[in-house]
Amino acid sequence: MGVGVSQDGEIYVACDYLTADDDPADGGQAIGVYRPNLTLKFAWGGYGTDPGYYDRPFDVDVDGAGNVFVVEWDNQRAQALSSNSDPLAVIGGPGDGDQQFSSPSGIGAGLDRTVYVADHGHSRISKWKVSTPTTVTNVAGATRYATAVEASKKAYPDGADIAILATGTNWPDALGGSALAGAVHGPLLLTRKDALPGEVAAEIARLAPKRVYVLGSTASVSDAVMNAAKALTSMHIATRLGGPTRYETAILIANEVKAIRGSDYDGTAFVCTGENFPDALAVSPIAAANGWPIYLTPKGYLRADVAASMMAMWGGNPSNHGYIIGSTAALSAAVETALNSPPFIGYSRHGGINRYDTAAKVADLAFDGMGMVFSRPAIATGENFPDALAGGVLQGSDYSVMLLTRGRSLSGEAASMLAKYKDHIYDIRFLGGPTTITPATRNAAKALLW
Repeated sequence: MGVGVSQDGEIYVACDYLTADDDPADGGQAIGVYRPNLTLKFAWGGYGTDPGYYDRPFDVDVDGAGNVFVVEWDNQRAQALSSNSDPLAVIGGPGDGDQQFSSPSGIGAGLDRTVYVADHGHSRISKWKVSTPTTVTNVAGATRYATAVEASKKAYPDGADIAILATGTNWPDALGGSALAGAVHGPLLLTRKDALPGEVAAEIARLAPKRVYVLGSTASVSDAVMNAAKALTSMHIATRLGGPTRYETAILIANEVKAIRGSDYDGTAFVCTGENFPDALAVSPIAAANGWPIYLTPKGYLRADVAASMMAMWGGNPSNHGYIIGSTAALSAAVETALNSPPFIGYSRHGGINRYDTAAKVADLAFDGMGMVFSRPAIATGENFPDALAGGVLQGSDYSVMLLTRGRSLSGEAASMLAKYKDHIYDIRFLGGPTTITPATRNAAKALLW
């Protein structure tokens, strides 16, 4: 009768009568849960009036925390259940009062802890507030390589066909590769230049990819590491995307993204400074979620080879519009002028007074026009890059934003965003361990939430 889709892509189906004779006592009424590949995961409930059972379930939806809401025509109520099918609450009941139903037929979970019920018998919509505490997820390992592995496990628990490998000792290749990871629906892992870390090799084996991309030249990731990763793929394919500089590597990655997306690519791109990491870090989840390439250029001018790559077409559109990230202290007015002159359609600038303000402004914009949500925001340090390199891909897989903070104190800009979107935030993620983001900073963030 009704279908809901979770943020993780699982499909929930409200099943009315399933039996041949339509006898509800046969227990045919349930919620079916399907994986994104459409295989049945499990079925919940059956006929009954107790919590966790149903009498003519007509619709189902899932909120940002994975809580499931079901509305029942004959039981004349709604139910809230956990993602594991444990009953949490009964909403309403039969009657004509303000908080009662008459043959309710539809339900929808809002982004901000609200639930809407279509009350058929009363010809009205009722709005309910749900008090769901915010959960905390720590994405961290003993090293930067292990932290990236933890992000990969969370983003791709069932494996992936393609994995991305980049150096963990510098930032441009990994952050530029976030769009590629999103385009191929695979994680981004980090490596040392001359040796594939054991935990990374184990994660590639767990993912069981058909192939792997290696980002950067041999000066960043050696052939020995590429061959070690290649040996762990089922098709024994490794493709290197690396140029002599970070700018040329970013071009090769962007070309690959556009080629993979083909006619689905809409022409949107990010342009960031190639001289520092925070701006590219802030947009990496958006790039991963939407498959929008990140181009790097020096502060003072738009490189000719970058401009040529942006206008190249690979079955879709040229990168003729999008976003300049950072103030004029990061990318000069000359870069903005070039990107707002033919053959470009136009690039709008989004930057703040510092890296924390820029990240906050980007997150706000991402919610209001880039298809991103605040249900699972990540907090990363803006003082260094390693722990958050793979975090952008994790966030992109959930269409969730990333905020930057100082390690020892919560930045005011991040705090402002957490307070503004408090009702939207069901889970907050901290990228890196307590030496990167201190317990005091974490507690300050959590204190702003449900």
